[in-house]
Amino acid sequence: MSIIKKTIAFGSQIIDYKMGIAGAFVMGVVVFVINYSATNELTGSTTAGLKQASYTFLFGGILMKGCENLATKIRNRTFAIVASVIIPSTLTLFLTYQLHQLKGTPKPLESTYPTLIIIPATAAWGYKKRKQMDVK
Repeated sequence: MSIIKKTIAFGSQIIDYKMGIAGAFVMGVVVFVINYSATNELTGSTTAGLKQASYTFLFGGILMKGCENLATKIRNRTFAIVASVIIPSTLTLFLTYQLHQLKGTPKPLESTYPTLIIIPATAAWGYKKRKQMDVK
């Protein structure tokens, strides 16, 4: 197996690539639109959207894999689902806001609002993964 395939296989243990890519596209576009409509500034809005897309791919993919792990590795079903929602959602919101506090995002708080979608996303994902585990 090539080094690239090994690296991808290793990464898939800690990153949910599909969720990372989907989230990166959606969140990058949303953050760009929010900033562009508020400022009509292409450079800052593009910077904000690209930061959000990059962040969402990496950290969103990691956090969704963490959501899955919490939902399936904790014995108590209710606690597992609650933890799989609260822990990744809180981390995501905090890290996203901190990212947008860095230079280049015209509207950092407004750029964080779309990230609230992580709450129903982790709830659905955690429930789905737990249900799949319970069926096995």
